[in-house]
Amino acid sequence: MDTGTDRPAPVQPATGIRKPVRLRDVEVNRRRLLRDGLGAGAALTLGAAVRSLPVPEATAAKPRAPHALGFRSLTDEVRLPDVPVDGRVPRWLSGVLLRNGPGLFEIGETKLNHWFDGLAMLHAFAFADGRVSYANRFLQSSAYKAYRREGIMKYSEFGTDPCRAIFSGVSTLPLMGKIPNANVSIEHLAGEFRAHTELPVPVSFDPRSLKTLGVDVPLPNGRMGTAHPHYDPRTRERFSYELELIPPSGLRVIAEKRGNRRELAFIPQDRPGYLHSFGLTRRWVVVFAQPWEFDLATFLGPDSGPIVKSFQWDDSKPSRIMLIDRRAGGVGAEFEVDPAFAFHHINAFDDGDSVVFDVCAHRDASVVDALYLKNLRKPGPKVPQASPRRMTVKPGSSRVRVRELAEGNLELPRTDYASVNGRPYRYAYGVGVRNPRRSGFVDRIAKLDVKRGEQTHWQERGTYPGEPIFVRRPHAKREDDGLLLSVVLDAGRRTSFLLVLDARDMSEIARASVPHHIPFGFHGVHAADA
Repeated sequence: MDTGTDRPAPVQPATGIRKPVRLRDVEVNRRRLLRDGLGAGAALTLGAAVRSLPVPEATAAKPRAPHALGFRSLTDEVRLPDVPVDGRVPRWLSGVLLRNGPGLFEIGETKLNHWFDGLAMLHAFAFADGRVSYANRFLQSSAYKAYRREGIMKYSEFGTDPCRAIFSGVSTLPLMGKIPNANVSIEHLAGEFRAHTELPVPVSFDPRSLKTLGVDVPLPNGRMGTAHPHYDPRTRERFSYELELIPPSGLRVIAEKRGNRRELAFIPQDRPGYLHSFGLTRRWVVVFAQPWEFDLATFLGPDSGPIVKSFQWDDSKPSRIMLIDRRAGGVGAEFEVDPAFAFHHINAFDDGDSVVFDVCAHRDASVVDALYLKNLRKPGPKVPQASPRRMTVKPGSSRVRVRELAEGNLELPRTDYASVNGRPYRYAYGVGVRNPRRSGFVDRIAKLDVKRGEQTHWQERGTYPGEPIFVRRPHAKREDDGLLLSVVLDAGRRTSFLLVLDARDMSEIARASVPHHIPFGFHGVHAADA
């Protein structure tokens, strides 16, 4: 079902307000908090004061396209102990929703080129007794510290390199700092929180203060990693991969348990193919290798540019599905399929002797170029859309069965990870585009029903949602009995809000609005124990 195209779904009687937030209103709220000492009482009750108030967006020039506000820098670090709420946030919802993504799209005089380049900012919405608090903070990466200290771009990013003319005697290779600009995802494991990018060096941070704690390992040269590691609570193993770009080049798949690292496989590749995520079943690590390949000669050349320029799409080659044996190690089976590109897997599981692997599939890697900021800030940006696709393989057979899971597009997919990851499942959640011909930027939240082969949506004119995070209701018996939490840009009001949906029917339960915009981010987690 659709909850409407122009109007929000009905909500329960409001406990807050939904209107443009004026600076006067924020100041009154701050004075009340200082006087009464109110706070959310959850993980982010960091005193009853706003540390820094954002400049009202109404004073800034309007962007050419409404959604382009989401690609504008947020320079202020903010603490809001009591966020106004429309509707009623369920009292059982506790802990904190943590979000990661770019917060700064300019470094000194340098304008960053790609969505993936922005300096990382962490966001947190904390919950207690139906109340909500909010905080944000820049990740203290080497790039951010250099910007604050020297006012310049000093280190390379995915699609932007620093001006090498200001550095005497440096090579043409990417300039890397000790602490990566980990702006992609968040891992919560064994009580620790770590921010990830596509380098195999996660950055630890405190979920209460959002303070950056640092890194445990040095940054390796010529190596990429995954921003989406997996964890199996049954075996207490963590799974990841590393992509070696410098010879001997190839893909390394890794399992870790109690601090012990075990190499499951090293797959030599002359031209390593780009990866962003992978699948995990009870028996296999599932890798979807695509022909967007790293060219070492370009990387080492005098005009190499940022690392994205070293990857080249070759549609004369197939994509490959590789099954790595979790117990014995090694590649247990390999299959070829028509070339396709995928950032994100949805889920994978064993089905008897077969393996099922679901991804958000693009026709090719042109989506990477479409995510340059110059394109994204245009009215109606042209961005290729991914379709939810199922691939079924059987070791001992070369056949691959491929089918679309449902009509429509889907990206940034999430499931009830703790309950269904690596197992047969029915529901996934993500973001999508209502009319890809008219607008290439996400404007709705999607619920994918794998069993029925259909999608239902939440959408509201003038709003642009982010990745929806599923939170299971206590004592739930149905797979979709829970909430979806999504940070949404309200372009008309030039602010953002946390949206709370009932995952069963995609109806709106509540929204908590902050008095500033939150730039479009990528991934996050909900942690009940933070």
